[in-house]
Amino acid sequence: MNNGRITLLNSQHETLTSFLDSHPDGHEKAAVVLFRRLHIPVEGLEDSDRYIAKEIIPFEESWVSGSSPVYIAFKLASLRNLFRRCEEEGLVFGFVHNHPGGPTEFSTVDDENEITLLTALRNRNGNNITFVAMLWANGKWVARTRRANAPEVAIPVRHTLVLSNRLHLYGYRESSADHSEMQARQAAAFGRPFVDMLQSLRVAVVGCGGTGSPLATLLARSGIGELVQIDKDTLAKSNLNRVRGLRAADVGENKARALKEFIDSIGLSVKVAAFESEVDNDPVALDALASCDVVFGCTDDYAGRGVMSTALYVYAQLLIDVGLGGRVHGDLDGQPVLRYHFGRISSILPEAGQCLFCQDVVRDVWIRTQQARRENPEITEEELKERYLEDGGTGAPGVGPFTSATADFAIATLFDLIKPFRRFPLALRKDMYIVDFVTMEIRSYQVEEKPDCPYCRQREFLLMKEVYRLNQPYLGKRDEFT
Repeated sequence: MNNGRITLLNSQHETLTSFLDSHPDGHEKAAVVLFRRLHIPVEGLEDSDRYIAKEIIPFEESWVSGSSPVYIAFKLASLRNLFRRCEEEGLVFGFVHNHPGGPTEFSTVDDENEITLLTALRNRNGNNITFVAMLWANGKWVARTRRANAPEVAIPVRHTLVLSNRLHLYGYRESSADHSEMQARQAAAFGRPFVDMLQSLRVAVVGCGGTGSPLATLLARSGIGELVQIDKDTLAKSNLNRVRGLRAADVGENKARALKEFIDSIGLSVKVAAFESEVDNDPVALDALASCDVVFGCTDDYAGRGVMSTALYVYAQLLIDVGLGGRVHGDLDGQPVLRYHFGRISSILPEAGQCLFCQDVVRDVWIRTQQARRENPEITEEELKERYLEDGGTGAPGVGPFTSATADFAIATLFDLIKPFRRFPLALRKDMYIVDFVTMEIRSYQVEEKPDCPYCRQREFLLMKEVYRLNQPYLGKRDEFT
């Protein structure tokens, strides 16, 4: 059974709920949501499609043949154009309605309506389609899916995720007993629902080194349901001062796979998939990332950050990106002195927060420089300057307490986005702050506004229709692009 996950942007959620709750006499109302379905099997994880809302179409009055506080009737002929669009554009038809005066769960009338709709869809679009049903009742979303080859079987979704300036989860499985004792203290701090929300999420960690390894292990211990780990590099001896869960015996092994073995050995309920890849040039790893609800960027790879910056808008995800910066100078005796050293935590949602380009975490020229070095590892600084290329490194050494502390702050940021508990000073940005380990300050820095930014201002990539993955021909097409 494929317990899919539904994702709505906050603007879509507000459009839907405002419309559904707007009948002057409190009658049921209905709408159509056209979804993009990401059907991406990930080795080691259960099948769980993502249904990303693309377009909201409220029912017109002429489509409705009757309504009351407990039912709505409609004309199938009014929906035929939408059936056609689903076939031609590879979209999934979603039927959404409310229960202003009825139960908070689907009713037998809902069963009949859904089967009628799905039968009409199947007759028009074939036997391999899926169908989404969503119910808005008592301020909550309930959702399920059906397949055309078995229309009578309703499959509950794992959750409905609404992305605003935080994460709102609806319909998740409650009180999962397999982690109740281990998560008792988290439940005491944040409540039982918080623990169950974590269990429902699929999270990617890109980069399994100094920040990625402590972050992934703590995510697993905190109760995340599924982890996708992506890192091409092998473990070096010089990494052992800061990685977590990896040993000298793992030197020479791939970081992502070795870290998976460690997490598996703890005996937690989390399921882990590992990819020995670079997310910016491996289609399989990028597909696995696209299947996730949340992405943590823990890499100093600018091309990878560029891909994640695009993916969060195309695939409707939360991106929490972490990095370290600092400077080491010499004293009078030539000994190194740590002048400053900080960890940065950036959190960006599709409709909230400045993108990594606007935060000046990544620049196009840094990506081009990295690609030039990949193509020619022997390229000189002079040759780079001749091509107007430059690096973006900050010269900060990777030191265990700093990398781990930054990872801890990043996970606490996820917690706050699920169950807000922080009280931000006015001078501190919610989408980016740094922790200075030398001055012992937490602060944000302001960057120049870029009104023409294609990512977070013009939103050119928001729910973008793909021909190739992220519309990059070198990444190819999926076998099933929907």
